[in-house]
Amino acid sequence: MNTYLAIAAALAVFNTGLHIFAGGKTIAKPLLAAKTLTDQVRCVLYFCWHIATLALLLQAILFTIAAIVPTENRIALVGTTLAAAIGLLGIAMPPFLGVSYKTMPQGWLFVPVAALGIVGLF
Repeated sequence: MNTYLAIAAALAVFNTGLHIFAGGKTIAKPLLAAKTLTDQVRCVLYFCWHIATLALLLQAILFTIAAIVPTENRIALVGTTLAAAIGLLGIAMPPFLGVSYKTMPQGWLFVPVAALGIVGLF
């Protein structure tokens, strides 16, 4: 078993759970209740929240498989690339939007996942 990829998988599972439970309560639920948004905007954003849920779950599955099956480096590469891309986006967005990382810290959750994926690949 690749220990680095196993830890990346565990962190990816943590991120998925955090998204579902904390994000569901603090983001998805208020989003659905936001009557100042049009139905189209509200429903599309809620759909996007579910897409994020699936992407996070997929990332956890990819790292889990790659940790257990040593010949699955391509799967680890996909999980690592996904973590790095989401992390870079999440770190770049707050300054671009003019908000603090306290308001939008999510990108930082993907840095250790991507780093462990990189180390696990080598």
